[in-house]
Amino acid sequence: MKPLLLSAPLALALLLAASPGQAEVQLDGSFDGALSVNDLGDQTQARADYDVTIGIGGSDQLDGGGQVIWRLEQGITNYTDNATAVFGGKEAWIGYTGETGTLRLGKMKSPLYDLLDARYADTGAKFLLAEYAPGQNVYPGSAIRYDSPEFSGLTVFALYDLDQGDGSHYSYDLGMQFAKAGFFVDGAFQQRKGIDGSDDDAVGNASEFDGQTWFIAGGYDFGNGLGVNVGYKSMAHTPQGGAEIEQELWFAQGSYASGKHSAYLTYMQLGDQGDLDESGAQAMAARYAYGLSKQTIAYVEGRYVWNDENASYGPTDDAYDYVGAPGEDTSRLIAGLKTEF
Repeated sequence: MKPLLLSAPLALALLLAASPGQAEVQLDGSFDGALSVNDLGDQTQARADYDVTIGIGGSDQLDGGGQVIWRLEQGITNYTDNATAVFGGKEAWIGYTGETGTLRLGKMKSPLYDLLDARYADTGAKFLLAEYAPGQNVYPGSAIRYDSPEFSGLTVFALYDLDQGDGSHYSYDLGMQFAKAGFFVDGAFQQRKGIDGSDDDAVGNASEFDGQTWFIAGGYDFGNGLGVNVGYKSMAHTPQGGAEIEQELWFAQGSYASGKHSAYLTYMQLGDQGDLDESGAQAMAARYAYGLSKQTIAYVEGRYVWNDENASYGPTDDAYDYVGAPGEDTSRLIAGLKTEF
């Protein structure tokens, strides 16, 4: 059996985690592997997909109170580009947390994306609710983010992307989350100006664009395993010298959990993109999961997208992963295992 080879940074992190007298260091992550069959219009493909996240984080209790915190996170998949596979490619930040809240500096999730990803990641609906929004800021690479303490169920978030902060170019997020007695409301607003979109298919590879994205969602957990939530997401971007292109997304989701069983059913309606008639879609996503242990689930998931006459949205985690002609329906069936550590 060949020995396991570790990169120098990972080996160092594991050494620190095991060494007495050092600040606290933890290794965590998840491995999601599945078989999928994807109808992409003119092509049906079968794939063995994997999506791996490995995070290393730590904290140090300060003499004067509060903690210094930090995190490095990387992800590897075989169905998108692996720019995040480098050490710290997803998140790389350091910060302070205490009674006044948490302040972080570096690369991290934007609050708008973070709120949607946290709630819908394992429901089958993330591909439209969280991942889709032309020009959306997902992992700003040089940001400052503040999370307030929770007060009577309310937490607020703010982020400024320093990569875009030269006066005429900027990007920021404002968000909030409220939860009490089974009821929740999530919402966030993201404003961007003068952003380089030359490598962004979603905005037509515009050399420069302005963007505005916001969402509001709310729901209720009935306490007997049943839950419902509804939401609205507004997306708009304006290429330099062009007209604003707006699009909206409505969604509703029902959920049920009992013991080792959980299930989700989501309906999504995507409106026309700008002035292009019949360029929206409707979609359904259904997911069932069974807990094999406290850390591992087995799941089966189906998605179906009804494209309008001038729409071309795919059913995978990248809605632009599509090879058919406009107006064709697309679908996905996937079964897999996910374990967290």
